[in-house]
Amino acid sequence: MSTGTNADRTGGRRLSRLSSRARIALALLVCAALALLSWMLTTGGAAIVPDEQYARIVASGVLRVGMDASFPPFESFGADEISGFDADLSRELARRMNLRAEFVTTGYDALYEELAAGHYDVIVSALPYDRLRSQDVAFSDIYFRGGEVLLVRADDRKLAALADLNGMLLGVEYGSNADTLARRLQRRNGYRVQTYTSLADAEVALEAGEVQALLADAVSARLLSRNRSALRIAGEPVGDDPNFVIAMRLSAPTLLATINRHLRAMERDGTMARLMARWF
Repeated sequence: MSTGTNADRTGGRRLSRLSSRARIALALLVCAALALLSWMLTTGGAAIVPDEQYARIVASGVLRVGMDASFPPFESFGADEISGFDADLSRELARRMNLRAEFVTTGYDALYEELAAGHYDVIVSALPYDRLRSQDVAFSDIYFRGGEVLLVRADDRKLAALADLNGMLLGVEYGSNADTLARRLQRRNGYRVQTYTSLADAEVALEAGEVQALLADAVSARLLSRNRSALRIAGEPVGDDPNFVIAMRLSAPTLLATINRHLRAMERDGTMARLMARWF
């Protein structure tokens, strides 16, 4: 009886020592894991608490991207897959996160609704920043700056700003943001505004010399200057709206911090410039 009791006590002490060592080892592992996670998710000196959505995304190995694939060159249906600037951007972001991008297409008007329903993790679809929605969704840093730019003939090296158009004709597409902006700045710069029913008509007028310059949104202007060697973009953008961002649910702060970190890295290492050169 006595021997059994002593054996039990000896075994208990051994188990107790083992349990203590196991608890210490486990505590050290937990601390190390938390420290590593804190370091990985640190942006600007502030550690971001990991959220359930990010943990699910990592576990699945897939970043679900919602988009309306009907707005080339940002996104459109190709022969085998969705292509465009936003599609390449999404794939590169997913790659840097050790994930695979999976596209979920829907109509533009339903993008926010489908995000709220959890049908995808992010919206990457030439989505303008909308301050009024910032209480419902989280927006990333700007990855594409839009606005209006001045388009002139390639052989005209004198025009670089609206102020250079004093007394000249500036063409715009009727009813466009460029039309509104041109009229707002008209008195200050002294040009006259000539409207056209379409940007294509305005471009023909510019090449024919009927107007000295066009004011158009940055995307359209880039495409026109890329496809028409007789045209070039002059000077800096006149407006700065719309600016395109990535949207996600407010409950995904880790995802937001991670995407912003990778967007900044893509700007620094030239990836964003290469994507721009490919599609615009």
